Amino acid sequence: MNRMLLPLPAAHRIARVNYPPRAISFAYLYVIVYLLIAGRGTSPWGHAFAILQFFIYPHLAYLHTRLARDSKRAELTNLYVDAILLGAWVAQLHFPLLPSFGMLLGASLNNASHGGFPRLAVGTVLFAAGALGWGALTGFAFQPDAGALVTGLSLGGIVMYSSWIGILVYDQIGRNRRMRKALTSSEEQFRFISEHGGDLVSVLDADGRFSYASPSHRRYLQAEAFAPGQEWVALVHPDDRADARQFLGILAASRVSQSVNLRMFPSNDDWCVVECQGNPVRDLDGTATMLVLVSRDVTARLRADIDAQLAAHRGPKRQGPAPIAPPPA
Repeated sequence: MNRMLLPLPAAHRIARVNYPPRAISFAYLYVIVYLLIAGRGTSPWGHAFAILQFFIYPHLAYLHTRLARDSKRAELTNLYVDAILLGAWVAQLHFPLLPSFGMLLGASLNNASHGGFPRLAVGTVLFAAGALGWGALTGFAFQPDAGALVTGLSLGGIVMYSSWIGILVYDQIGRNRRMRKALTSSEEQFRFISEHGGDLVSVLDADGRFSYASPSHRRYLQAEAFAPGQEWVALVHPDDRADARQFLGILAASRVSQSVNLRMFPSNDDWCVVECQGNPVRDLDGTATMLVLVSRDVTARLRADIDAQLAAHRGPKRQGPAPIAPPPA
């Protein structure tokens, strides 16, 4: 009997972000390493380990983050392992100046960007430990001159990798900015709802269907009318539904509150006049995912206003003619 393999869980976001830079930069490093070991004479085992390190290891490291119970911790451990292995390769290559600087810079940037100075310090110590440990095993041979081609490739790699890290940091800053805006928007929505606690509160999805309706709706409707998935526009007078749909469209495109008066909640062939005030809820990308509506029955107020206007139009009641005083006796 065949058993279906369960899909691996997704890696932590840090691991997903680090995976492409690690794979691409290690493949680029292989070119530099190959030129150095080819020029300095290395056994076939050295070439085999270079292929394993710079082509296979990045994918094994990512697989580690997907298999580990704590994916984030696994990726942070991978960064320390990167530092140790790169330090060992510096010793294996006989400490070429610019390639060594590039490897140290890459390990330092990776650890510093994920933990500040403490991880930078630990990563640097591990890099040095890898270099000193492997150098002690192989005998400290120093050949700092790497040649024009390797030097040029190293300079290009340093610029490209540093720029890539800068782009990732810029994207993270933008993500944090959008997250702060989303949190601010959530706080505004909470304040918006709390200030209208006694009114009719509706939360609609992007299609204008109910996701939530406050219990106060039961004063006007049966529960089925505002159940999740029901259209909010269906509660509006047929002659006002075009205005209601336009209101939802403007609200979804706007970044500020919008309001409209509509006839809603039919009861005994009569309709309430409802003042609807709405706020859009946006995700990190700025897309409106929900609409929060607070509605208030203003029928009595409008009738009172109309009565007051009619009374003012009619003016004060005329008084009858004053009685004629009788002649004096």
